[in-house]
Amino acid sequence: MLSSHYLESRQTFLGLAGQAGAAIRRYFQEDGEETARLSTDIAYLGPADADKLIIVASGTHGIEGYAGSSCQFGFLRDYASRYTTSGLGFLLVHAVNPWGYFHDRRVTEEGIDLNRNFVDFPVKPDTGRSYDTFHNRLVKRYRPLPGGWWNELCLLSGALSAARRRRIQEAITTGQYHRAEGLFFGGQSPAKSRVTWESIVDEFTRGRRSVFLLDIHSGLGKRGIGELISYLPESSEGFQELSRWFSGELKSMAAGDSVTAAVEGTLTAAFDRRVTATSHAVGLEFGTVAPLAVLNALRADQWCRLNAAQLTPRQREWARRKMKAAFAPADAQWYSQITARFQDVIGRIVAGMG
Repeated sequence: MLSSHYLESRQTFLGLAGQAGAAIRRYFQEDGEETARLSTDIAYLGPADADKLIIVASGTHGIEGYAGSSCQFGFLRDYASRYTTSGLGFLLVHAVNPWGYFHDRRVTEEGIDLNRNFVDFPVKPDTGRSYDTFHNRLVKRYRPLPGGWWNELCLLSGALSAARRRRIQEAITTGQYHRAEGLFFGGQSPAKSRVTWESIVDEFTRGRRSVFLLDIHSGLGKRGIGELISYLPESSEGFQELSRWFSGELKSMAAGDSVTAAVEGTLTAAFDRRVTATSHAVGLEFGTVAPLAVLNALRADQWCRLNAAQLTPRQREWARRKMKAAFAPADAQWYSQITARFQDVIGRIVAGMG
């Protein structure tokens, strides 16, 4: 099921976790300005001392938590009948970025794209120059139609071929670290949600022999299709091992054959660097709408943030609806597709870890 809001999703997650007999832990954000205390919540299932652990994360990109949490709900319902005899430990992390989830935004409360934030700071000042080529048209000159029609026409004219669109995607989405008002801003220091996530990883991977991270996202690719993505190059042993687990379906960002461009500072790459156990980390990206619609939803969202004082509630709700349509389409067919794909993927992970 798709929740209508973060608070409903959190309540459902905690309820299902309790019914499944999970050990629950809550990590609250210290922010007195919110109408509700936001939290990253975890549910642990399986033997406490299991030497093999599977982690399923949702909401790294806030609003994308609708897809990830729906998969987690299904797992919690199925746990007793499918996974109790596996001998594995399972850690479900709900809302890695709870602020973004609560506000139906992709970024953290600091305005940071958390999946670009796992880098060693400070970042070299020349990082992100390719993004600068597009910043003015993407953000500074952006206006909702019909007012911004000329700017949109100029932007579209540079993306008339597939090759041009790919170059633009790489320039825009790779991440940048010097324009806080821009898109895909990786921050200038670790975000609060990064610190919380790292403390969870450190505690729950300690003493394990083998760990696997599945980080669930939405917004890229064909509607309803769940692409498995690795940051590793295809030639690496780690990629080849995982490719066998997934019957050749794994895609490499580094090779350029994935729906996402090669990105620095990701949760998955940082996970492999951080844990001391044998580790694997993969993203699962569920397609929603056309890439331009996704990009324009992000631009509308950023325009609202930068002009919040001048906007009406109706304008802010307009941007919120665009974001939900781009990252959490609430239709039964899409939900059925993503949950079925998740069940297939988690089954392969359990088989590979067993």
